[in-house]
Amino acid sequence: MNNGFLGTTVILPVKSVRETTKFYESMLGFDITGIWKVSDKGAEYGSVRRGDVIIEFGEGRKKYSGSGVCLIHVDNADEIYSEFKSKGVEVVGDLSDRDYGNRDFRVKDNNGNILIISHSLNNQNELLQTNKVA
Repeated sequence: MNNGFLGTTVILPVKSVRETTKFYESMLGFDITGIWKVSDKGAEYGSVRRGDVIIEFGEGRKKYSGSGVCLIHVDNADEIYSEFKSKGVEVVGDLSDRDYGNRDFRVKDNNGNILIISHSLNNQNELLQTNKVA
């Protein structure tokens, strides 16, 4: 039962929607789904998609650019790690199995926002119960 909750989409603050959508397209393999003008001052809003993952970007909070964090669930973090490394994406957290039951790594986008690319380990439930504090 979803109790009325249907999903979520991350919105990352960026300096330039156009530069960011191009980075996500060329470096991270996303498709650009749209760029919209949202103010008379020229501010833009954009959206990209890869598989079922949608990330949106807004210029309205440029001073917070680079402060966002997005966790992206994938089937195989190892494959994505290899893909991103081959394209020269900045990796800021090595690929590793974590105590919380995920295998993941972290990259920075062209604004400094952090993307955590992650898949669940087979023993995730056991690890979560072992490390549970409350």
